[in-house]
Amino acid sequence: MSLTSLNRGLKILTMIADKGRMRVDEIASVLDIPQSSAYRYIKLFRETDYLYEMDGYYYPGLRVSSRDEQTEKQHLVEVAAPVLNRLCSQTGEAVILTVRVQMAALCLERLSPRRADALSFYRGSVRPLHAGASATALLAYAPAEVVANVQESSMRRFTAMTPDAERLQMLLPTIRSNGFSVSEGEVDPFMIGVAAPVFRHGHCICAVSVAGRQQRMSGNRLDEIIELVCKSATELGNELDSAAGSAAWMTEEGW
Repeated sequence: MSLTSLNRGLKILTMIADKGRMRVDEIASVLDIPQSSAYRYIKLFRETDYLYEMDGYYYPGLRVSSRDEQTEKQHLVEVAAPVLNRLCSQTGEAVILTVRVQMAALCLERLSPRRADALSFYRGSVRPLHAGASATALLAYAPAEVVANVQESSMRRFTAMTPDAERLQMLLPTIRSNGFSVSEGEVDPFMIGVAAPVFRHGHCICAVSVAGRQQRMSGNRLDEIIELVCKSATELGNELDSAAGSAAWMTEEGW
């Protein structure tokens, strides 16, 4: 890559980091280059985790985070490990640890039992905040401007059960009132997700989730899993309040 190309690539990353998100046509217009050229840069940055895409917009990816933020994420996984392992053993279902990164839900960790279901949410993947229990549990406690941006976005429909803006507007107060989120087939057909937010000093740091097939997670079994997920979220919150967990706390800045 020539110096000119390198400078242009750095300019693209800087613009997206400053604005929070951009479309390819916006990038091409600012740099006065063809969209095909802009796509080549974007493709490289996506493949190397410098950017991620949602609904036509490109956002700063994992590698754009500071080393301190990356260390905090890793430490959060380490602190959460005993709680996640116990929850996986108790439920026999997939257990997920999720954080919000700007307008997306990022899967930091996923533990699966021997009987693994086909889930589209895996370690290192991102999904929009409007669909799935892991995401909506985070959105319910996100800043007002984040909620407004999500509701005003195109809100991609993954299945017929994916919430639209009207349903999401009714769903978020219910999540805050109940203290947990339940989704049925919103992203992956025939799958149920249960998620509870994890708080430290009143701030939502992450979400703990369980996901599995509808035929296994229904009726009394669903009630049991909700109770276990909420208990696990409280336990993790207590760990984050402790001296051992203090380094895993991530401020709202940059998130």
